[in-house]
Amino acid sequence: MMSERYVLATGEEGADRLRVVHSVHGPDTEAFLRRAGLAAGMRVADIGCGAGIISCWLAEQVGPEGAVVGLDVSAGQIEQARKLAAESGHSNARFVNASAYATGLERESFDLVFSRFMLMHIQRPDQAIAEMRALLKPGGILAVEDGDFTSPFCYPPSAAFDRCFELYRQLGERHGADFQIGRKLYGIVRSAGFRDVEAALAQPAFVRGDARRLPEWTLAESAPALIAAGLATQAEIDALVAEMAALTVGEERLFGMAQMTQVWGRK
Repeated sequence: MMSERYVLATGEEGADRLRVVHSVHGPDTEAFLRRAGLAAGMRVADIGCGAGIISCWLAEQVGPEGAVVGLDVSAGQIEQARKLAAESGHSNARFVNASAYATGLERESFDLVFSRFMLMHIQRPDQAIAEMRALLKPGGILAVEDGDFTSPFCYPPSAAFDRCFELYRQLGERHGADFQIGRKLYGIVRSAGFRDVEAALAQPAFVRGDARRLPEWTLAESAPALIAAGLATQAEIDALVAEMAALTVGEERLFGMAQMTQVWGRK
């Protein structure tokens, strides 16, 4: 089996991009978690927590009577998450550097387990979902959301925009990732034995602001991996990045970000 490798920047290098990602998807994520049943006093696990932005928001929602454990395979991400929690005073959030397949967390001890933009990057999402299920108390809530990277668009159309996402999907395939997993998520959760499973879709769109530059920044961060895989040259990437930046000048284009499938159910 090929080794799993996250193809984007992590730690401090990727923190700014992740903050913009949260500005894009955060409002939909927050509404999703409330709809799934997030409440004060809960004990919550955030699997694939990245820089801890959602973990800290969760810590606010569950309050001092609740607790949040954020987990990520990247030590750099965990360092950023701990720093954010300390700076924002979220003493009820702690962070663990571990794999989503073997979290080391206490079984049947969480009221809610959450994951966003994590399953698409790993080779064995079914195994990760099984681990999340093991962490939940009986009746506990699984809430997962992930993307379909065939869905982003800009209008009027742009060949550079389409090529950017084509390269990103190809790179994911090379690393055993599935950047179209969103459409499969409902079936994966049902097959894992959850009950009362529900699903919803969310797709942010923008005509102004830094959110429109996410595809460009994602391509730039992916450049070393794309070149190493033989999928693109530095010259092509530089040209695409320049074209993508030019698309964000003015407000003539509508940018649609990745469609997110949101799935929740009970153990």
